[in-house]
Amino acid sequence: MLAQQPFNYVEYVDDILRPEDIHETQRAAAGLARVGIGLIFAVILTIVNAIILYVILSGMMAPAIPLIVHVIISIALCIFAYGQYKAGMDVPFMGLLALMSSVAGVFGSAGTLLCIFLYGIFVVQNTVFSEWFRLIFPPDSMTEPERVYGRIIAGRDEHPQQYDVIPFLDVMELGSTEQKHRALSKMTMNFHPKLAPAFMVALKDPNNAIRVQAATAVAKIESDFMKTLANIEEARAKQPNNETLKLVTARFYDDYAWTGLMDEEREVLNQRKAIATYKSFLQHEPNHAEATAAVGRLLFRGKQWQEAADWFEQMLQRGLYTPNTVLWYMECLWNLGDYARLRQIARQYTADIRDNETIPKEVRESVALWVAA
Repeated sequence: MLAQQPFNYVEYVDDILRPEDIHETQRAAAGLARVGIGLIFAVILTIVNAIILYVILSGMMAPAIPLIVHVIISIALCIFAYGQYKAGMDVPFMGLLALMSSVAGVFGSAGTLLCIFLYGIFVVQNTVFSEWFRLIFPPDSMTEPERVYGRIIAGRDEHPQQYDVIPFLDVMELGSTEQKHRALSKMTMNFHPKLAPAFMVALKDPNNAIRVQAATAVAKIESDFMKTLANIEEARAKQPNNETLKLVTARFYDDYAWTGLMDEEREVLNQRKAIATYKSFLQHEPNHAEATAAVGRLLFRGKQWQEAADWFEQMLQRGLYTPNTVLWYMECLWNLGDYARLRQIARQYTADIRDNETIPKEVRESVALWVAA
């Protein structure tokens, strides 16, 4: 089951599209290639030098002959290593093997063999430079007071569930021209679709300078939307079987489905694509509560009351209950005129809604009236 907590889909897509560190890749590949070639030559040379030493010690033939063979092999190995070096290749093991084998014979080649073997073990387990650098120079971490100060400066509210973007709306409606300019700058730099109502107010501001700045910001938001969408599609093409990316795509379309800042055709297209992509994702993750509720919510906001009611009914039957799901379902039933079913649902879930303090008091009182009806 994929995680159902919200996450930054822009960063997720950027991580997928970030190019691989070719230097680390080439270093690892070249290191393994050097190990393979060096290991083969070291094994062969150790066996040959061992045979030469055995022949000399056993007196099977005059010592001059095996010594001449050793000299010829050493010269050939040195020429081979030098040829690789002149060709631009990295030849630390071949150079070491040529030197040690020429001077120490079987002991030199055996020592080089051990060195290559140990290198082959450690090169697989070592830390790449980027991770090593991050361990030595960790990124600066902000203290809690610094984070609070940053949120205050950026105009972010500490309790978004209760107040959402009301502070920005207050500024755009009641603030001075300078305050509106600053608020628009902050909203543009830290844009989220929930800030759309504040932009809509700014676009109707009596001050021409505010309207121009708001229009410029909206143009930038549309441009950023297209760039992010292109990145998401590129990431999906790169990883077509990544189901998380499919959920990311659906969330992205969902976020920009009702902003009111884009042209109507684009927003309708975003709504349709969000529903279609959520449903495609649910074929692989049918019990994902967030994605399932999102489809019903999009149908609800699109005033497709019957389809939304059927969708919420199926959710409740499958046990995918959330307070918002019940409230959306009740709203659909009210718009459909199915008051009997509305009373039944209100009575069935009244305890859950009555005790849930995250639901506005007015909503809980409305549900209580339907229960008593």
